[in-house]
Amino acid sequence: MATDDLERALRQCLSDQAVDPPAVADLADRAMRRARRARRARNGAAAAVGLCLFATAGIAGGHLLLVDSSQPPALAEPLTVTGRDVAASTPAAPAAPLPFSEDLRSQPLAATQAPPVDLVVAGELHTVDGQRMDLAEIGGVAQASRLTDGWLVVTETSADGAAGVWFVAPDTAPQVVLTGVDAVAVDPVGTRIAWRHGAELAVASVVHGELAGTRRGRAPVQSRPVGFAGEAVLLERDGGERRRGYGVWRPGQGESRTSWSETASVVYGALPDGQTVVAQVHDASGGPCLALLDVEQGLAAVKTACTVPLTGDGRGAVSADGRWLVANGGVADARVASEPELALLVDLNQVFDDQIGAVREAGQRLAGSTVWVDHDSVVHAAGADQLVQINVDRISAGQGGAVEHIAVPTSAAVDAEPVLVAGAPDRR
Repeated sequence: MATDDLERALRQCLSDQAVDPPAVADLADRAMRRARRARRARNGAAAAVGLCLFATAGIAGGHLLLVDSSQPPALAEPLTVTGRDVAASTPAAPAAPLPFSEDLRSQPLAATQAPPVDLVVAGELHTVDGQRMDLAEIGGVAQASRLTDGWLVVTETSADGAAGVWFVAPDTAPQVVLTGVDAVAVDPVGTRIAWRHGAELAVASVVHGELAGTRRGRAPVQSRPVGFAGEAVLLERDGGERRRGYGVWRPGQGESRTSWSETASVVYGALPDGQTVVAQVHDASGGPCLALLDVEQGLAAVKTACTVPLTGDGRGAVSADGRWLVANGGVADARVASEPELALLVDLNQVFDDQIGAVREAGQRLAGSTVWVDHDSVVHAAGADQLVQINVDRISAGQGGAVEHIAVPTSAAVDAEPVLVAGAPDRR
């Protein structure tokens, strides 16, 4: 091969690589073809081809490094559920644990510093912007949600089995919304409320602390509202002589004709599509499986992941964007022998496709109320005096400081755990 020809071949090869980095899948094929040419060529031509291959590999390696070391991946598109009932799907990747003790670091708040979420503690509502409101008139608080113009507060069930709902706003006295109801469920953003009173189910919107557009139906026996899935109300049936079950009530249908699904043992929440519920079911051997239930198919499981080590206490919460689930799970590891149960962070866009890293440990177990502040941060109560804040991005990247302890801001010595307010504003 002449020197000019050799120079032109080398120049053309390098030019080709500069235009478009080769796909990884093409490297082996190109190497084999060039090796065959090398055997037929003179030493000078072989050297040129080898140099070109070296440049090609360098460019491809740089391309791969760019993909792997870029900014954290953007949130995937909302999960789309398709297919029919699934008896057993592809197993999920096991949890990839973060250090349990070393990674948990305490960051106490000063007495004058606001909490990371609105919360009710010692009979007071503490807000992220530093406000404090006295709730002594209301009594014990079971749950609370932030509205655009105030807070919706549900009281603890009294000795006669009844609860109440109040509207709280700055500079005004608390206002009664409902009294004497048997069970209450509030949607994640606090704009709708469902309740049972005797043999009646009802659902309404909440506008400036008042109910609007109330719709009613007859309640199935031993049922209570526990959440929402789009326009539908999720119901739970008490066990009694039958197995515990979950059903769906569609307001406006009058008498509720609910078909009960006994597949799910725990319901964590609904995805934003309003058609899919994240739940826990059991496989044939009785082991726990994470599942997606289809509202339109009577809460039948359409996807399952049966190697997520979930526990059955029911504690957990789905992020508002439907990407993440935080829930309790068991850990068989001598490193955490004193804490056999931990919080798990589950990527719902990956766990049903057996993707590595879809499940990660996220610090100590959920023991109290749990609230997603935004899609990057979730907070839960860990006793009467501290909160735990989990940073999703750091967990996903395996970085330190992913789980932080924060002191509850109160001057009173209390035994009751704080109640975290759902619908806390995104402060990013």
